[in-house]
Amino acid sequence: MKKLLLILVLTFMVILFGIFTWLKYGVDQEQVQDMLASALGSDYNVEIISARVLPLQRAVSIGQMSISSSDENHTIFQTDTLLISGINPSLYFQKKIILSKIKMDTFTINWDSSPETGDNESNNESSFRKLEIESLDLTNGTIIVNKDGRESKRINDLNLNTGLQLELNSKSDSVKSLQYNVSVDSLGFLFSEDRNRLSLSGLHFENRDSLLTLSSMKLIPVGGYNQFMNSHEFEANMFDMEIVNLTASGVDPSAFQNQNILKARLLDFDSFHILVAKNKQLPDKPDKKAPTLLNKSIQNLPFAVQIDSLHFRNTNIQYSEQDEKGTRPGTISFMNSTIQLRDVNSLSSEPANLNAVTYLQNHSELKTELSFTLNDDPFHMTGTGNLQPFDLTELNSIFMDLSGMEIVSGFAHELDFNFEMVDDTSSGNMHLLYENLQMEIVDRDDYHVNFANSIKSYVANKAVVRSENLADSTHQGRTGDIDHVRDPESSFFKYLWQTLRSGIYDILLRT
Repeated sequence: MKKLLLILVLTFMVILFGIFTWLKYGVDQEQVQDMLASALGSDYNVEIISARVLPLQRAVSIGQMSISSSDENHTIFQTDTLLISGINPSLYFQKKIILSKIKMDTFTINWDSSPETGDNESNNESSFRKLEIESLDLTNGTIIVNKDGRESKRINDLNLNTGLQLELNSKSDSVKSLQYNVSVDSLGFLFSEDRNRLSLSGLHFENRDSLLTLSSMKLIPVGGYNQFMNSHEFEANMFDMEIVNLTASGVDPSAFQNQNILKARLLDFDSFHILVAKNKQLPDKPDKKAPTLLNKSIQNLPFAVQIDSLHFRNTNIQYSEQDEKGTRPGTISFMNSTIQLRDVNSLSSEPANLNAVTYLQNHSELKTELSFTLNDDPFHMTGTGNLQPFDLTELNSIFMDLSGMEIVSGFAHELDFNFEMVDDTSSGNMHLLYENLQMEIVDRDDYHVNFANSIKSYVANKAVVRSENLADSTHQGRTGDIDHVRDPESSFFKYLWQTLRSGIYDILLRT
C-alpha cells in the first residue's frame, strides 16, 4: 500500500515538474513520460498517449495514461482522462502540492497488498510536506486489491467529490504527525461483487477542532433481499443501514496513527436505521469460524476502541431470519429507540454501560440496562429490563414464519427480568404476567390450519402451554428461572435471546 501511494505521489509531482519545464522550455508529453519513468525506476513502464497544456488555467489535460510493472506487465494504474488545474510548479521544490482541482475519469488502481521487502520503509526523499487539493473529482473508478497473486477485494463504480488538506509536521526527528482536514461532498461505490452499494454525503473533518460531521450515509443491498440471497452460495448476512446527521467530537487522529486506537469523546447519531437479514436455507461456509462473545469480537478488530459515550436517537433496529423450512423471513423490530452507551473501552477492565428505551414491534415500551466487559478477560454481563403491557399477537411477524406458530390471542400485563452472564453460562429470573394465551400451528407457506395442525394446536394449548399466569391477593404469579449454557455455535445475540427465552419457557410451559 505504501508503495502504491509513493507511485501516485511521484506521478503527480513529476507531472507538475514536467508542466513547469514544459511551459518554460517547450518540453513535450513524451519527455514528461520519460521523466516519470525515470523517477519510478526500471521496475515500471509509463505510457502517456496525449497531453494538452491550458496556460490560462495553469492546467494540464492528460489522456490514456498508464503505469505498469516491467516484469509482469501488470497495470497498476490507468486512467482515460486526468485534468490537473491551479498548478504552482515552483512548490515542487518545497515538497508541496497545492492544486485547485484534480479530475479523473474511468480509472483503475490495481495493487498487491502482500508485504514486500522494504515496503515498510519510508522514503524521506520523496515524502511530501503538504498536500492541498481544493476539489478532487473522481468518476467511474475501479480499485482492485490482490493478495498472493489473486484478487481479494474490488470496488466498482467509484465516484468521489472531495477537498482535502494534508500536512506533515515533524515534532522531532523520530515523531511525525499528519494533520489533515477533509470535506467530502459525496462518495459512492459498489463492493462485495457489486452486491452492496455504499454512499455518503456531507462528511467534514477538522483536525484543529477534532470534530467530524456526516450528513448522510447509506449501505444498501443492490436488488433487495431476494437478489442478495440468490447471489450467495453460502450463508451470509445482509445489511441495510442508514445514518443521518452524525457528529463525532473529541476525535483523536494521532491516537489512531501512533497507537492504533479509535478514540473519541462522543458519537452522536440523530437518526440510525439498520436491518440485518439471514437466510438459514443457505449452507455454512466450509471455513466458517465459530462465533465469539461480544468482547472477543471487539478484541478481534484490527484496532483498539476508546469512546467515552455514544448517543442514538430515532433509532430502528430490525433482524430478519428465514428458517430452513420457511417461505419468508420472520422479523423482530425495536423501533423509535433512544440508546446511550458509556465507557466503551476495549483496553479497560471497567465495564461499558448501555441504557435503551425502545418499542418492541413498534408497539410497547421496553427499557433495558446492560453492563458488560470488552477487554480480553472472561466475558461478564449483567442486565435488567421491563416491558410495558403488550399484545402478544404483535409477535406473529416472528413466529409464523420462523416457527409455523400463530398467536391467536394473548396479553402480557407485566414483564421484568434480570440476568448475569459469565462467559458461556447465564442465570437470573423472569417475571411475566399474562392471560388468554391461545396458539395455532400453521402451514408456513400459506398460514393455513389443516386438520393435523388443529389437533397439534389443541394438544399444545391444553397440555403444553399455560394459558395464563396472573397475580392475585395471595399469589404473585409464577416466576421463571433463567438458566442457560451457550452452544459454541451460537452468536452473542442468539445467546442473549436464548438466555431470556429460558426464563419465558419456564413460565409458559407446563412441567
